[in-house]
Amino acid sequence: MPPELLNADVTLERFPGKGGWTYAPLPATVKLPGAYFGAGKVSGQIDAYVLENVSLMSMGQGRLFLPVRAEIRHRIGKQAGDTVRLVLHGDQPEKPLALNVSEAELRDCLADVPGALAAFEQLTPAQRRVWVQWVAAATLDDHKVHRVEMACTLLSQGISTPPATYRG
Repeated sequence: MPPELLNADVTLERFPGKGGWTYAPLPATVKLPGAYFGAGKVSGQIDAYVLENVSLMSMGQGRLFLPVRAEIRHRIGKQAGDTVRLVLHGDQPEKPLALNVSEAELRDCLADVPGALAAFEQLTPAQRRVWVQWVAAATLDDHKVHRVEMACTLLSQGISTPPATYRG
C-alpha cells in the first residue's frame, strides 16, 4: 500500500457563490511528490466511503483540496461545515495529470442551484458538451471554479450557451 498522506479530521468547506464546490481542504504539509502542479491522484476514505483514484486539486500557495461530490456527501450524510475523517494514500501516476471537469461533476454543481440542472438537462447533447468544454478550457483551477459558478448562474437564468469571449 502506498504511504499514508493524511489521517485526520477535516471540516468540509464550500467555495462561495452559486454552484461552489464542496471540498475538504488539506493541511499545507500534505504533498504529492512528482505530481503535476502539486495535484494528483489519491485513494483512501472519507468517513466510511471508500475513495479510489480521486483527484486532489491545487488551491494555490502550495495547498491542496479534495473535491467532495454530491453523491459522496449524500452517502456520508455530511455538508459544508461538517467534520469528516479523511484517510488518504498517494497513487503513483503514470504520467502528469491534467485536471478536468466532467459532465457528471458539472451536473453535481448545477444540482445545487435552483433551475440550473433542469435547464442543462433541456439542452441537446452537443450544447451540454459545449458547456463542459468551456469549463474545462480554463487554464487555471480557480478559473475553472469561476466558470462552474458562471455556468450555474447563466443556466439558472435560462441562458443556453456559455460566453464566447470570456477569458477566465
